[in-house]
Amino acid sequence: MRLCSLDLDVSIAIFWRYFWRMTLFTIFGAVVLNEATKWWVNLHHDDPAQALMAGREFTLIFLVLLLFYGIGIWAGHLITKPMKIHGQHIRIEVVQKDGQPVTVWRKALSCWWGFNWRNSLLFVVLVMLLAGLRINPMVTGFVYLPMIFVIGIFSMWWWIFHPIGRVHLVLHKEG
Repeated sequence: MRLCSLDLDVSIAIFWRYFWRMTLFTIFGAVVLNEATKWWVNLHHDDPAQALMAGREFTLIFLVLLLFYGIGIWAGHLITKPMKIHGQHIRIEVVQKDGQPVTVWRKALSCWWGFNWRNSLLFVVLVMLLAGLRINPMVTGFVYLPMIFVIGIFSMWWWIFHPIGRVHLVLHKEG
């Protein structure tokens, strides 16, 4: 039984491939960041101001690594490998607007940017709308996770099926 249209199912599958990798890296990185900061503060016997600065520096390093990891995911074939949805084989290809192939790093940067600017735009708009509502702060926390997931799926659908720019994600349905 088909719950969604094929284009939405493809968007969900591609988003999930990206989302779980980024989530695991973020969780792993947060644990390592926490332990590295505690180790650094204990090693140097920092006062509270120095400890806060060390935490900020380690956080900045982690965010830069997260940025490079997020771009690097698209460089490989983990996200764009073929998939089978509803018995149909779907091959994913990243090409320029004129149909020419792109280099690995241009593909990575274009895919990362194509998805993330849409994701950020939708997230900011919805957070601004939620900020205008008078909601219990505890409830707001439970609203954000599903909202991030739905925004991510819609952003992926928007990027794949309504492309803007010179590099596009092209789906080929086989069989």
